[in-house]
Amino acid sequence: MKRVAVQWIVKDVKKSIDFYSKQLGFTIDFVGDGPKFSILSRGNFSVMLRQLDEDSYARPNRIPFIKAGWHTNGKEAWDAYLWVEDADQLFNEFKSREVSIIKPIGNTEYGNRDFEIEDIDGYILCFGHNIS
Repeated sequence: MKRVAVQWIVKDVKKSIDFYSKQLGFTIDFVGDGPKFSILSRGNFSVMLRQLDEDSYARPNRIPFIKAGWHTNGKEAWDAYLWVEDADQLFNEFKSREVSIIKPIGNTEYGNRDFEIEDIDGYILCFGHNIS
């Protein structure tokens, strides 16, 4: 595999494009009519953003996790986990851009050093690198 792309339902594609490009440093690959659809990338990770006419369809993973009573209360209900070269560098970059960091950087029991952010639609992205 060369790349991975996720497709997330968002409330406002224009606002999500701004967030991913300006705050997370993604490159805009494509913007459709309206826009109702866009593709942005950073490295080998792409996110496809889709705006539907009915906004109740957005469903970050933590919503069903909370409803199901999962033990983390919605924390660590990642919508994507991204392995990066240097999680500390990326953490500092995002912190300087005032990205919503919901779990600070730290070492984990599964051998990674990672942190979590929340995008403007409630999707949780975890960024980490292997330390073992």
